[in-house]
Amino acid sequence: MSQSRTPRRWSAIAPSVLLLAGLLGMVAANSGLRHMFAQAVATIDPLAVLAVLPVQFVAILLCTAAQQALKVGIPFRSSLIARLVRDAAHSLLLFPPGLGDVVGARAVVLLGGRGRAAVALRALDIIAEVIAELPYMGLAAYVLYHWGHWGQQAAPAAPSSGASLWWGLLAVPPLAYVGWRIWRSSAHHRRFIQTRTGRRLRAEIHLMRRELARQRTGLPLAIILHFFAWSMAGVQVYIAAHMFGMNLSLFAAFAIESAATAARMILFFVPGGLVMQEAGAVLAGAAMGVAAPQALALSLILRLRELTFGLSLLMWPVLEYRARRHSF
Repeated sequence: MSQSRTPRRWSAIAPSVLLLAGLLGMVAANSGLRHMFAQAVATIDPLAVLAVLPVQFVAILLCTAAQQALKVGIPFRSSLIARLVRDAAHSLLLFPPGLGDVVGARAVVLLGGRGRAAVALRALDIIAEVIAELPYMGLAAYVLYHWGHWGQQAAPAAPSSGASLWWGLLAVPPLAYVGWRIWRSSAHHRRFIQTRTGRRLRAEIHLMRRELARQRTGLPLAIILHFFAWSMAGVQVYIAAHMFGMNLSLFAAFAIESAATAARMILFFVPGGLVMQEAGAVLAGAAMGVAAPQALALSLILRLRELTFGLSLLMWPVLEYRARRHSF
């Protein structure tokens, strides 16, 4: 049985692995991109990583408060541990995409959360995060759209191409929704919902809708808290930029971070948003008059921050061990 499961596991992650390998291969094969990466690494000041960590911890506290607003059924301290584990898994466990959220739901259960409801609550928390990010996506779109009007002299590349690329990225979610509506009315969908996987999926959706009905005040509060949590990332870019000796405004810092995060969220199927986040930062940096290596260095600071907090993933096996020990 284990031998039959192994090919299935590989088939589940193979597309993501191949996609990421292709993207990294394209970057490695381009001498200009390699040179830009080397310049970005040389720009990074290790003290900048240390400087942004306290701000990131404030963001994690806000995200934990948002999780608590959804009534996960565990104390704030336990919820903070679950959030740290979730964020670490989201940053380090790249295959398959979304595994970090599964680990986060598991951590909530291990810490005393409400069984199956943990999955629905995790989904609602993701919804709150995405809604809270929309204003920042709008900021990034605004900056790139007006690139051709007031950023043309500072930008090293054609502004219209950058704006077109960004609007193309923003078109992905509505196009995906239209495709989903078409598929839902098809015969294939009717056959799928009769399968075991389809029935389980319908049960989870029903559970999430029931949780949503309970969250008349919790979900709006979670969205507000996530909005302020997202703002902490822009502050981190601002701090890092000034430690690099860059004269970067807070508005420009928010624009660069918003573009980087939005590219990562829209292209969620790319493991870890690798290359996508960096491309978004470089593109927005060009619009704000920031050299490509410096903009890339700011994105890499965010990566190093994630790796540092990734040590929290070590708490996951500890939680599993404690749960098994108490079960005997």
